[in-house]
Amino acid sequence: MVLSIFSSRRTVLLVILLLAIVTTIMFAHEEIGSLDTFWRPPPPRAHDHMGHERDLAVVMPVNENTDLQFYGNMWVNDYLHPVCDFEGDGCRIVCNQKSTWETLDSKTICFTKALKERYRGTEFFIKLDDDAFVDKTYIRELMYKYHRHPKPVYISDFILNLDGENLNMNNTWYGNGKFYMFNRRLLDCIDDKIQYTGHRNEDAVFGAMVANGCGTDIVMVPENDDKIWHRRYANKNKFINLTAIPNRVVEDWEL
Repeated sequence: MVLSIFSSRRTVLLVILLLAIVTTIMFAHEEIGSLDTFWRPPPPRAHDHMGHERDLAVVMPVNENTDLQFYGNMWVNDYLHPVCDFEGDGCRIVCNQKSTWETLDSKTICFTKALKERYRGTEFFIKLDDDAFVDKTYIRELMYKYHRHPKPVYISDFILNLDGENLNMNNTWYGNGKFYMFNRRLLDCIDDKIQYTGHRNEDAVFGAMVANGCGTDIVMVPENDDKIWHRRYANKNKFINLTAIPNRVVEDWEL
């Protein structure tokens, strides 16, 4: 009699335990659907690609008249890599040659070689003039869209170069120098040993290096001019002249 009661109680406990296990499994299935769904990582967000300074380098050729304090207080400061004539505070790339209109092409070749050799862990690059400004959200969107793109990417306002003296530069496209953006894959194939005769527009030289080294199998993306300001910034109650001017004394009435 006692044995029978004990056996019945054990059977009841076993049934309750089995019901609890089945109920738990059914509840979990309804909540998460499947293990594959539950453990799938969330899709990347645009700003994830600007979380580390190695994701982006903003290259800005500067001279003694460039106001780095201005850009030091802008969002680009965290990614800024000034290209200087000679060693100085804040200089990341040094070309050891005084900037003039006649030497800007060689300065472009100089910083291209430096980027290709030393910035292997950086995915995106922007060349920005010191009288230009670009929207941060726009750059985030571009970095998100072309993250780990399998082809060289070149983003700018493109101009066709016609050069009757240098065949390796003739009929090549180049980006407007105020802003152009490119990825690491473009640097991997760019021809930084280009040779040509005569002084040439520095941005046309960069475009020719791209054309000669990477060929036509590149992604050329027209820029959004509404997100880039050149020589002046104007929006709502702000109007800022970005154009370089000689240093001068400010009169009292201007303050």
